[in-house]
Amino acid sequence: MSGDVLKYNWPDKSLLSTSAFGIIETLRRKGYEAFVAGGAVRDLLLKRPIREIDIATSAKPQDVEKIFPKTIPTGKKHGTVTVRQKGFNFEVTTFRVEGPYEKARRPTKVKFIRSAEEDAKRRDFTINAMFYDADKKLVLDYVRGIADLAHRRINLVGDPEKRIKEDALRMLRAVRFAATLRFDLSRETRRAIQVNAKLITKISGERVKQELDRIIVSDRASIGFGLLDVVGLLPHILPELDNLQGITQPKNQHSEGDVYAHSLLALENTDETYDEATRYAVLFHDLGKPLTKEVSAGKTTFYDHQAVGAEIAQKICSRLKFSSADTAKIAWLVKNHMVPHDFAQMKLSTRRKWGLNPYFSDLLRVYTADARAAIPASGRVNKNPQGLKEGLQILQEVKNTPALRKPLLSGKDVMKVLQIEPGPRVGKVLAFLEEKKLAGELATAAAALTFLKKNKKFLKNL
Repeated sequence: MSGDVLKYNWPDKSLLSTSAFGIIETLRRKGYEAFVAGGAVRDLLLKRPIREIDIATSAKPQDVEKIFPKTIPTGKKHGTVTVRQKGFNFEVTTFRVEGPYEKARRPTKVKFIRSAEEDAKRRDFTINAMFYDADKKLVLDYVRGIADLAHRRINLVGDPEKRIKEDALRMLRAVRFAATLRFDLSRETRRAIQVNAKLITKISGERVKQELDRIIVSDRASIGFGLLDVVGLLPHILPELDNLQGITQPKNQHSEGDVYAHSLLALENTDETYDEATRYAVLFHDLGKPLTKEVSAGKTTFYDHQAVGAEIAQKICSRLKFSSADTAKIAWLVKNHMVPHDFAQMKLSTRRKWGLNPYFSDLLRVYTADARAAIPASGRVNKNPQGLKEGLQILQEVKNTPALRKPLLSGKDVMKVLQIEPGPRVGKVLAFLEEKKLAGELATAAAALTFLKKNKKFLKNL
C-alpha cells in the first residue's frame, strides 16, 4: 500500500467495539475487505471515548444485506447499509468514488470500488479518512491524517476548494471539529473557507443547526462561534449575531467590549448545567440592542431591547428549524432576561409567580451568564450578583411551599358558592384567588371558601 501505517492496539473492549469487530470478521470470512473507518479511528488515536463505529468494506450493499439478518437500507443508493447488531446500529459503507455533486451538498452518483485507498481520498478531512485493520492491529493512513492529528490540525483531503464546492457543509464541520477537538484550521483550509463562505447558504437550516448544536453544547462554544466569524461564515449563518459587532456599550459597565464580545463572553460563562436551548438564549440575549440603541446627552440606552431581541430570536429559530418547544423557551428567556434585576423590588405574589414558571431556573442561568460577562471599569466582576441571590431565595421558597403549585379551589367550587354560570367571570375569580394565595393572604381551601362566601357581591362583579 502507499501511505502510512501505525501499529496500534484497540483498547476499548466494550460491547460496541466487540460487536463492530464481529461484523468485520464476518465480512472477511466471506472474502471481503472490511475496516473500522472515520471518526472512531480518529478518536482512538486521540484517546477519546468511542461512541459510534462506522465500517468501510469492499462488499456491495446487496452483499451486506444478504450476509446480515438485520439491516436497514439507510443510504443504499450511496453505498450505506445499517447493520443491527446486539442493540447497536453500525453504518456499513462500500468503498466508493463519487461523481459530480449537486446543490453543493450531495453526489449525483457514486461508483463502488474495491480500493480502500481510493475511498480515503474522496473523504472530507484527513483526520476522518483513516482506517483500522482489526486483524493486523494497524491504522491505515493514505492521506496524512496521522500527521495532522499529531499537529492538531484540520486539513481537507486533497484540494480544499474542490472539497468545499462538493459539499459546503464541510466548512461548518471544519469549524466544529477545530472548536471541539481544540485543533487549528490549516492555512489552506482556512483560506478555502474564507473564499467560499457564501456557499453555506445552499445548505438547509436543519443541517446548519445540527452543526451549531454540536458547537454550542461543547466546552468551547464561544471559541467555535468566534471562529465562525474569523472564517467569514457568521454573516451567512447568523447575520443577527454578526450585527452585534461594533455596537458599543457604556465602558463603565462593559469594559469587555461591544455587544458581540459581551455575548460570546456570556456564552463562555455557561457550564454543564445549561441545556442546549438555554445556551442559545445566552448567545441571543442581546440581539435587540442594535435596533434599540440610543445616545442622548452622552448616555447610551437600549430600552426594550429584550422584547425586540425575543422577536429576532424567534425568527432565527424559525429559519434554522428549531423545535417549537425550544423556540418558545429561547424567546421567553431572551424576553425576560432582565427580570432578575427587579426581584428585590417585587411584591411577594409577583416573585412567587416568577418562581413557579417552569423556565425560572434557566432564567437565573441566563441572568448569571449575562451578569458575569458585564465587566465594570474596575475589572472586578460580581460572581454572585444580587438577582441570583434573590432568585435562589425565591426558588427555595417555592420548593418549601409545594401548596403554591396547586389551586385552592376549582371552577366548580366558585360557581357553586357564587351561584354563577360557566364563563370568563369564573376564570377572573380563580385568578383573583391565585393572587391572594401567592401574596400569603389565603393558604387553605377552607380559607378560600370562607373568603368567597364573605365577598360574593364583590367577586360577582369582577
